Amino acid sequence: MSALGIYCADCGTECERVTGREAGAREPDLIDAQVWACTVCPEAWALCAADGTPIGLPAGEKTREARAMLREHQVERLIAEALRNVPNGRAIAEERVAAFLAHALRLPTDEAAIERLNIEWCRRAWLALKGASYADVVRHAQTYRPRKAA
Repeated sequence: MSALGIYCADCGTECERVTGREAGAREPDLIDAQVWACTVCPEAWALCAADGTPIGLPAGEKTREARAMLREHQVERLIAEALRNVPNGRAIAEERVAAFLAHALRLPTDEAAIERLNIEWCRRAWLALKGASYADVVRHAQTYRPRKAA
């Protein structure tokens, strides 16, 4: 059974909910877990949340590695920069970096989530964040701050 809107980030095929074993997951704690998997791409999957929705879009190993590198080397770099000034400000820093990235990619914020990007969008995101500082992120947040209703 597949669900509308859950597709493979690599090939665009609609995905099915299966076990990690069926999807090709090798980690022991994922073998019996529910995952969303592509029926075309080998080992393209995404973990299933408690409510049955996928955590991100299913993707192959190279895309998952690109997402991890993007998060580790670019997003976490910016967040670490923010935490030097405000040690307990992780949540707001994550929100600001996500909004900054979405704006740079010209995507809606939910579509620009790292777990939803394919490998090409990961490359674009890397380039967008590569030269950015947290000061750039803050300037963006101040410029594009949502207006309060009167």
